[in-house]
Amino acid sequence: MDNLSQPLVSIVFTSYNHQEYLRQALDSLVNQTYSNIEIIIIDDCSTDGSQEILKKYEHHSNINLKLQTKNSGSYVKASNLGASFAKGEYILFAQCDDFAEANQIEVLLKAFENNPSVGVVFSKSNLVDEKGTVYANDFTGREKRFKKAVNETGLICGHKMKELLSFSCVIPNLSAALIKNDLFKEINGLSEQYLVVADWEFWLDLTEKTDFFYVSQPLNYFRQHATTIRSSIKMKTQIVEVYKMFYNHLAKNELDSIQKYEIKLGAGAVWFSYFLESKKAWLKCFTSVFSEIKNIENNRIYYLFLGAKKLIIEYLNNRTSGSK
Repeated sequence: MDNLSQPLVSIVFTSYNHQEYLRQALDSLVNQTYSNIEIIIIDDCSTDGSQEILKKYEHHSNINLKLQTKNSGSYVKASNLGASFAKGEYILFAQCDDFAEANQIEVLLKAFENNPSVGVVFSKSNLVDEKGTVYANDFTGREKRFKKAVNETGLICGHKMKELLSFSCVIPNLSAALIKNDLFKEINGLSEQYLVVADWEFWLDLTEKTDFFYVSQPLNYFRQHATTIRSSIKMKTQIVEVYKMFYNHLAKNELDSIQKYEIKLGAGAVWFSYFLESKKAWLKCFTSVFSEIKNIENNRIYYLFLGAKKLIIEYLNNRTSGSK
């Protein structure tokens, strides 16, 4: 099949001060088994030598390199900028510290062919350390209801996806998802009011427009390294943004009492989930988080307790099922 009969896929590759991972990330994209791709590279004014490495890829005919002279202050703004140049029918956002399987685009596109109602296809991601060694995947710790939803066909209808996203971000890695570009434009891109949960808000908005499909094959490698470990300041920002996003979702949608309860419970569960990630940072920012969300939810401690209880039960259930 020649390129003229294949849909064009736009890959928006955002780069900022991770020169040590650039070659692995870009090589995994330029060597995709699916050939009709364009790669739009947005370097957000890196100062660590990243731009010199990126210039070595300019000889590829399908690479569009944009070296910024001023930092935007946000991967969200850099991603939206890259998307503004995208000509493809489909779009994927690749992060400079992640990398992909060679057949990632090919497999994700195949799922679109078999599921015409779907506007987003996303896959399992392997979690890797700084050296690229796999140590886990992002499916193992997923909630029971998510596992049940994708167990048979992988197809998740929009209203079901909204329920899942109201408890946790079940697409934690933007690099693992292929999106129909017209839907991305219809939603007006990633929300720039958020620094860290813009993609979560984006997925929630998309549930009103389309169905989703999950590919159980790990096609992406989600790197965890020193700069992804959350300080108490970064953690506070993320927790508060989650609360603002969830309660904005409550305000703009007509929901019944059960749905409202689920979203409030979800916010509490997310707050507690950061404790599991870094107890020291969580305790350090607890007072400031508690104070900042007081105008969002009066009963924040009540829902924090219920969310923690739900997460612990979920964790125990996962351990029990994993031991069988």
